[in-house]
Amino acid sequence: MGDYMNQNKIGLFSVIVIAVTSMVGSGWLFSAQLNAQLAGNYAFIAWVVAAAIAIIVGLCFSRLCTLFPERGINAKCTAVSHGKDFGMIFAFAIWFGLLAMIPTEAQATTQYLNPFIKFITLYEHGSLTIAGKLTALIILLVYFMINYFGIKLLAKVNNISTVFKVSIPVLTIIILLVAHFDTTNFAIDTNKYTFGTVKTALIGAGLIYAFNGFQVVAAFASEIKNPKRNVPLAIVISILFTLGIYMFLQLAFMGAIPGEIAAKGWSHLNFNSPLVNLTMLLGLNFVVIALIADSIVSPSITGMTYLGACSRMLYAMAEQRQMPRWIAKLCPKHNLSKRSLVINFIISAIILFNSSSWAALMVLTTAFNVLGYIGAPLALGVLDKKKRIFYAVVFVMLALLLSTLNMKDFILSNLAISIMMVVYAGIQLKNGKRFNLRSFSFIVYLWLLMLIAQFNWAVVVLSFAFFFYATGEQFVQKSKKINRLEPASI
Repeated sequence: MGDYMNQNKIGLFSVIVIAVTSMVGSGWLFSAQLNAQLAGNYAFIAWVVAAAIAIIVGLCFSRLCTLFPERGINAKCTAVSHGKDFGMIFAFAIWFGLLAMIPTEAQATTQYLNPFIKFITLYEHGSLTIAGKLTALIILLVYFMINYFGIKLLAKVNNISTVFKVSIPVLTIIILLVAHFDTTNFAIDTNKYTFGTVKTALIGAGLIYAFNGFQVVAAFASEIKNPKRNVPLAIVISILFTLGIYMFLQLAFMGAIPGEIAAKGWSHLNFNSPLVNLTMLLGLNFVVIALIADSIVSPSITGMTYLGACSRMLYAMAEQRQMPRWIAKLCPKHNLSKRSLVINFIISAIILFNSSSWAALMVLTTAFNVLGYIGAPLALGVLDKKKRIFYAVVFVMLALLLSTLNMKDFILSNLAISIMMVVYAGIQLKNGKRFNLRSFSFIVYLWLLMLIAQFNWAVVVLSFAFFFYATGEQFVQKSKKINRLEPASI
């Protein structure tokens, strides 16, 4: 059995491909326009900042993978450091954040297909129709079938499709730069945007969303050869490669906007399918065909990769007894929990039928992703105390990022986390188990963060105080209800 398991592990190249595949998804189809709207000429700085945040958080995850090269460690890291009750908050956030991205990718494909399918309407009045949602459901089913036969098939599909998936954005960039590039566009609205707008664009324009795929590497840690070397390498290389694509795409998009449209200001851009609408406006019909093809391939490969990652995370939570234990059963042939895969598919379908469009889910999804990221520095503040100050800075950085949420999405994300923890606590008590009330300290912190979000200095002070409180020896010892796992030898 051990030899079979080793044969099913994947190398550095396949890991990088999976990460790039996850990052070049639906984001590249929409983010260039959203970033221009929110950040103007500061859009390029926004991409660099987003990539830097992704690398820093990614290296935190890679450190966790070095200590514990296990299936879905990014979902259970705070359970290891603080106990399963406290860890449930972050496990839920990171799992649900990735899970919500799966129907988002299917929605993106359906939305891009709408102008070219004449016999039925898939998208109108800013949302998917019933026919559109059924089409997206069929796309979800394809994601499920690819994942059902294990990571080796998923890796093969990724390796083959990523060549096409990456080549279309590169081709689009080159053609837009050659066809029409107006340097005067970059002199528009120079006084309207500032460094402050960069902060808003990180979540609002989908930049953090676009780079979120780096954490998929951590989810697959136990199925990667030499994780100590390959996990951090794959995270950094894939982020830098993807950053290059997004930077050039932003340049090409903003330079290709016709002067009469650009003159109205970046905030007035309102393309429904930005790249398709722009290339059609420039008469580049042959590029439109390639974009439509890639709008099917890019989000679909990303969606099926996220579905695979989510199945590993749900398995990890079940293994930690944060979810029903019966989920944590591996199929010996394909080395994955098919029960977990089925559950994730069903929940993805439910989210799909209760949301309207790509934009409707993107910001809220990102909020859950950032909440999930926060668990990594908190866990490492306990497990890797020599670098505790560095992890405190990462924690504060993510808190500042979270503070850019609009009030509606902040309330929704906080409410979802709060309700989930109340339900979880009720289940524990009903089953005759104790629940550690200290786990609600992070919930209290989130509500306080929402109230002071407009004051950066207050966010910094509150976040530093909470970090050192939550990673202190007394808090950790009293909050833990399960034994800490011993670090694995690598």
